[in-house]
Formats: sequence, C-alpha cells, structure tokens
Amino acid sequence: SELETRQKDLQSEISSIENNVKELEDKVGGRGQDDGSGEFFVLKDSCHSVTAGKYDYEVCVNGKATQKDKGAKSGTSLGKWQGMNVEKETGKRVMKWENGQKCWNGPSRSATVYVTCGAETKLLSAEEPDTCTYVLEMESYIACDWKFYKKSIAVA
Repeated sequence: SELETRQKDLQSEISSIENNVKELEDKVGGRGQDDGSGEFFVLKDSCHSVTAGKYDYEVCVNGKATQKDKGAKSGTSLGKWQGMNVEKETGKRVMKWENGQKCWNGPSRSATVYVTCGAETKLLSAEEPDTCTYVLEMESYIACDWKFYKKSIAVA
C-alpha cells in the first residue's frame, strides 16, 4: 500500500540521517566522550611546538608527541595520543601521550600537557621533572570556560 511504501521511505531516510550524524560525531570527537566538554574538536589533528633548552618539542592532538634536537627533522617519540580530560579539582584540561620510546634503563617516555586559558593556542614550556616523563604547559581558548572565569574574578 501507499502508506507502507511511505513508511519504508521515511525509515530509510532516518537511517541515512543517523549514519550522517554518527560520521560527523566521529569526525569531531564524538558525543558523550570525556574529552573536555566538546571543545576537543577545535584542536583535533593540530600540532603545536615549543623550544626548551636544546630541544624542540612537538605535540599533535590525536597523533604523537616528539622531542627533537633543535632544528632536527626527526626525534624521539614521547608517546601516542591517549586523550584529553578535565581535572575535577582544578578544571584544567589535561592531554596525555603514552608508550613513547623506552628510556635506557627506565620507563617508556610519556608527555602530559596542562592547558590554561589564553587567547591563542600555543605551547609555553616543556620540562622533564622525572626521568622520561615530560610536562608541558599550553595556553588555549578552550580552557577559558565559566569555571576559569569564576576563579579569575575571585582572585581579582
């Protein structure tokens, strides 16, 4: 009947729309993932670098982190992207890379980036507080949220 045909057409259209939504969610970081309240997709697949001492550090969101001698083309792996979350206590966004190149007589290298509020996205610093464990500071507008605002006016 005509109604059954129309119903099948509409079900097909719904299925197609649901598939499109799923593809778009996968592309921008998904729905319901704890990756920083949805702003993750703004940085997805972007790379950021900073020079600290005799090394250049580069972190690629959704990719890898590396340490290179200043000006070198290749370097040492600090790990592969593990994800981003928000620290409950501080509200800071924290990005992690793990399972990098193994240190001589030590652990596999890893990098953690702490993101604070800033007008543009850029790495500010890099250090190695523990053997083969790297900590970097980044500024980005993705961290300029209501929690940051409330904290900043409380200080002022």
